[in-house]
Amino acid sequence: MTSHRFLAAFALLAVAAPSTAQTKYTYLHQTTNEILQIQRSTMKMTAADAVGIATRVCRTLEILRKDENFARDVNNLARASTDQASFHRQLADDLVFFLDAFATEESEALWKAGLSQNAALQMMAAASTLRAALRQPTKVDELWRNIDKLRGEVCSAAKTMDKAGEDERSKQHRWRLVRRWGLGLSGLSMIAVDGLSATLTAGVSTASFALGGAAVGAAIGQ
Repeated sequence: MTSHRFLAAFALLAVAAPSTAQTKYTYLHQTTNEILQIQRSTMKMTAADAVGIATRVCRTLEILRKDENFARDVNNLARASTDQASFHRQLADDLVFFLDAFATEESEALWKAGLSQNAALQMMAAASTLRAALRQPTKVDELWRNIDKLRGEVCSAAKTMDKAGEDERSKQHRWRLVRRWGLGLSGLSMIAVDGLSATLTAGVSTASFALGGAAVGAAIGQ
């Protein structure tokens, strides 16, 4: 029954998304859209393809790390999270409540910010698996450390992946790396969307901050 509710809620993503508006985080959302378009059909990407992706992601993370708007939004969301602990625990404990009270509202915010339907679907699916992170406050210092680790890994890969082999194992390894980077970017896009949106309820925006931080942590923890 719960699995049917889960699929039904995400079926809402199949309807036409509202027209998107340019935002101060367009550079981030565009890269997130691109990396989340990578499907298993591209599992055999060449080293040159992977270098191109890593270079784009590296540049995006470098811009984000210097973006004063993002730093301000992170601090504001962290402060607001304190008053939403009870709501966050409900989301963590009850998948149906998570779908009803979070997924639909957050998905609409993602569309409006410029994320594709496919990206929003993947982001909400990932968020649902990270709900345990909602049981404790997101630590801002830890989030920044994880962002820096992700940036370091990606930027290093951009310089070295062209030396990798073209055997089957190397291709699969590259694909897994790119998918992991996509998880990290998804988390950052969620945080950026909720820092920008004036329409989301406080509980949804702060929950997205926690889940986005958890996605970045999961991306560098694999």
